[in-house]
Amino acid sequence: MISLVEVNEANWREVTELKVSDEQTVHIESNAQSLLEAAYDTSLDWHPYGIYSENNLIGFAMIGAYNSEEKYIWLDRLMLSHDVQGKGLGTDVMRVIIEYISNNWNVSEIVLSVTPDNHAAIGFYKKVGFQWLDKTDPANGEQLMSMKI
Repeated sequence: MISLVEVNEANWREVTELKVSDEQTVHIESNAQSLLEAAYDTSLDWHPYGIYSENNLIGFAMIGAYNSEEKYIWLDRLMLSHDVQGKGLGTDVMRVIIEYISNNWNVSEIVLSVTPDNHAAIGFYKKVGFQWLDKTDPANGEQLMSMKI
């Protein structure tokens, strides 16, 4: 059973200790950096979550930058700890995230960005239904993908 739990005083340290593989660190910010962004980049109203399987912390997600007029929201971060990758959890995690977003925000689209050379993430996002947008994130040069929900 996969669940999302808001990052809080009780779990933030454990969340910051989660790591991707060494090869993946060039593709995603650390969870500590993401939590700082959530705390201080308040204009985008980021919501950081620990991803749990049963009672075990297995990953991290950050959702925000909700656009109520155009009805989309960003899945700005998604990571699974290196020790649980490749075990088939990603699809279940994404299903839970999509359901959570649908239940908590009035959106018809989820947007994310990905580095063009992150082939594993691109393959995963395509597999779960994301498609390329003909846009690049001006903040970091990453390619944008979206999923209609």
